Amino acid sequence: MRMLYNAALIPLRAASVVFGAWPRARESDRLARDQRLGRRLPAIRRGAVWIHGASVGEARLSSSLARALRARRPALPLAASAVTPAGRAQLPDPPAIDGAFYLPLDFPGVQRRAFDALRPGLLALVETELWPNMLAEAAARGVPVVLVNARLAPERLARYRRLRSLYAPLLEGLAALGAPSPAEGERFASLGVPARVIRVLGNLKFDLPRPEVDPAALRSRFGIAPLRPVVIAGSTGEGEDSIVLDAFAVARASVPDLMLVLAPRHASRFDAAARAVAERRLSLAYLSRAESAGEADVLLVDTHGELSDLYALGLAAFVGGSLVPVGGHNLLEPLAAGVPVLFGPHTHHVVEIAEAVLACGAGARVADGRALGRAFAALAADPEERARRAAAGRGLLEANRGANARAAELVLDVLDRAVPRAPA
Repeated sequence: MRMLYNAALIPLRAASVVFGAWPRARESDRLARDQRLGRRLPAIRRGAVWIHGASVGEARLSSSLARALRARRPALPLAASAVTPAGRAQLPDPPAIDGAFYLPLDFPGVQRRAFDALRPGLLALVETELWPNMLAEAAARGVPVVLVNARLAPERLARYRRLRSLYAPLLEGLAALGAPSPAEGERFASLGVPARVIRVLGNLKFDLPRPEVDPAALRSRFGIAPLRPVVIAGSTGEGEDSIVLDAFAVARASVPDLMLVLAPRHASRFDAAARAVAERRLSLAYLSRAESAGEADVLLVDTHGELSDLYALGLAAFVGGSLVPVGGHNLLEPLAAGVPVLFGPHTHHVVEIAEAVLACGAGARVADGRALGRAFAALAADPEERARRAAAGRGLLEANRGANARAAELVLDVLDRAVPRAPA
């Protein structure tokens, strides 16, 4: 089955040859291109723990895991990779770790080149980053693979079951799998992961650092009056910005000076979000331009990596991908900033966290845009309810902390038992 997988990659491999020869104006672009081809990777001492997560959320978890490993073993070499530019920007640079880079493409030759350069002692994959040639190369060299915060959304589970002949041999070779919940562990067991390697560690997202930001300083930075009410809509998906803007109009009927901070999930949608704002004749400020947002109706977050801090501006926060059938994003970031969280009906990617948030009263589910607007208005008008929900959120986070430390101990335990082989 892996032969068919590699055959399907042939057009991409041809494109990568052209990509590799194409001149780029900026050194950062050339470096990203070369690293994706397995070249110009950072010089790391042999035996490093290589941590990989795809984009922003996973890269933040990678960084948190790296900090826990460095705290326990200061001399242990650490490397970290990401797929997207936004994810790469979240990874720490030396001396916090020994090197950060873009993930090399999953072609056999490129992965061999990467493993030759990095000579890792262990590969730690965050969430569900299962690249067949990467895993096969690790297996050929006796490099143990640990999956941490392992998650499988329903659609991914169905896909892996369809491709079981490709993934089952790779999953059976995992040295350890840290699941956020028993249900997630059972999903992986159904795909062939041996029960003996599965550990339920809890969700690493509960251990992400809390924003060290002063809301008053944030307001001063953007010229927002100290008492002006602000609501946040973070990680909005395709088709969701319009729903949120209509909800904002509903809320402003009760709270006329309300301001919206709007953060689309992907950079490709920044312009569309700006057009949606303009169509409603709302005034707009851009985060990237460092302009005063004091009188604007909407502050568009057209950058990546700042949303977790910006939640602290809000009286309430909506987390996107949930009013459209994406499956929801990180509901814990607003709680870490001390802000009540709202989300829609589509939360199949964050089922357990959504249930926990509802059970403790830190947030609420809204059925549609109109309900979101009413919820924004209600929370803006009720400081006691906001304080109650914020306290419930802090309690939820505290009660579930510790998964990151457990994941670090699992990685070190596997590393200590590993005996890498020379490549064939």
